[in-house]
Amino acid sequence: MKLTVLGSGAVLSRSRACSGFFVESESGNLLVDLGSGSFLNLKKIADVLNVNTVLFTHYHPDHTSDLAAFIQYKIVAQKLSIVKSLPQLTILGPKGIDEFFSKLNEAFPSIKEASFRKITKELNNSTATVPGFKIRSAQMEHENSIAYRVEDNSKSVVFSGDTAYNANLISLARKTDLLVADCSSPDSAPSAVHMTPSQCAKIAKEADVKALLLTHFYPSIESEPIKEIVSSYYRGKVYIASDLMVLEF
Repeated sequence: MKLTVLGSGAVLSRSRACSGFFVESESGNLLVDLGSGSFLNLKKIADVLNVNTVLFTHYHPDHTSDLAAFIQYKIVAQKLSIVKSLPQLTILGPKGIDEFFSKLNEAFPSIKEASFRKITKELNNSTATVPGFKIRSAQMEHENSIAYRVEDNSKSVVFSGDTAYNANLISLARKTDLLVADCSSPDSAPSAVHMTPSQCAKIAKEADVKALLLTHFYPSIESEPIKEIVSSYYRGKVYIASDLMVLEF
């Protein structure tokens, strides 16, 4: 399995796009979130026309705002006859996915009029199968937010999305090959809706994950000794996300 970080920031900056990840296996690929700037990074490393599954952890703009650009790219490619037809686009998310996509169609009528099929599916503490992967989800401690466990035949990766420390994440991440964790808040200023470095480390330790990727950084945490803090609790591999970072496992 291969993971490319498309966006590692909580806010858009010169060095970080907002949240986005591209997962590839031998038999499929998918996106997890598509925040501001992440679509441009996707375009740098993949054939966008062959990406047809998107998972949203929640509907805040730092996780969703590039969806319109992603779909518009496909529409224009078809209009310019770069491709004759496009496969179905599947969009999964927590409660409210149908309403979210309906409002996107209202804001951008060209998306509604696109000739290729677009389907949405709600996931809340449930499972789904998409080309190349099995998906499990669990409710998180953030506004209408879910985490995902993405599995192929031999490997797994868990995406926390935005969340505070919680038991559901420990359960979902149990013995995963990689946990991608929200590390937004410094330990000196903990949040009720995000995790700190020490909380990420404790989740990783309690879930016995093989490796931990920290992401979703606000500027206030950039100067913190994140890796040192995490390594004092958790003995596995620790990675600090940066845009276009690639991990293979």
